Amino acid sequence: MTESEQNAGKRHEPLRVIDRRTFTPEGERRQPDAAREESPHHQAPPAAPESPLPAGRGTPPATGEADPVASAHFQNLIVNLARQAVASLGATQHPLTGQVEVDMEAAQQMIALLQSLRQKTRGNLTLEETDLLEGLIGDLQMQYVAVRSKAKTRP
Repeated sequence: MTESEQNAGKRHEPLRVIDRRTFTPEGERRQPDAAREESPHHQAPPAAPESPLPAGRGTPPATGEADPVASAHFQNLIVNLARQAVASLGATQHPLTGQVEVDMEAAQQMIALLQSLRQKTRGNLTLEETDLLEGLIGDLQMQYVAVRSKAKTRP
């Protein structure tokens, strides 16, 4: 049996065009044509339920709540940068040599990184994160000035 003979036995349905436009060419609102219900390939796919994106992807949910894990990671990052700055200002001993070392350039770089983070995250932080960041930057700047002043007064 040839293909044309096989197709001859099938019922040919007329081609139907469904116009789903909501506006006419003149810009007036119109009711879109309805799709045929009996044919599964003409049915519109079911609408996906609207849900916020999972944590760590895109924007946070619009509930006004901060992601506690991301907040903890951000605070940990801020504290680690501040610790490096404090160590560079000579507040701690070097772990290998046991000597107190002062590296003003490294301290200045860590403070600049924290200031950059403050600028780039402005308006996106919780009150707790903002207070932590502002407090650390202020304290580090005062310590930096104190260490630099002490270094200038030494002979």
